[in-house]
Amino acid sequence: MAPGASAPVTPSGSVSTATSEPPAPSPSGPYNSVPAGPPPSRPAGIPKTPTDTIPSPGWVEGTVTRGGTGPCYGLVTFDGVAYAMHSTQGVKLAQGEHIRAELTPAKARIACGEGIPVSMGGLQRFP
Repeated sequence: MAPGASAPVTPSGSVSTATSEPPAPSPSGPYNSVPAGPPPSRPAGIPKTPTDTIPSPGWVEGTVTRGGTGPCYGLVTFDGVAYAMHSTQGVKLAQGEHIRAELTPAKARIACGEGIPVSMGGLQRFP
């Protein structure tokens, strides 16, 4: 050894240079690669007829459950179907009254209580 040179120092304990996790795999292709396979299909377009239409109940008969002068009323048919009726005609209906009403699906989103939201058109009263 040359004068003034120092000898290499070794650590007194064992030092491990290996990590406990294996190295991450390197990507095999470019980062913006697209998986192979057929291209996704496109939608056929706008449906020709509406897909969320509610059939019109038409004329239904039942008992008024929420009366008054409107614009909201309640009706339960003899089959147990509840309707939340809306009408701007200002008809006065009494709770418990037996009626026959022409109903169409509600166009406006007006909360008239529990039941299927409908608009009331024609009305027939029974004694």
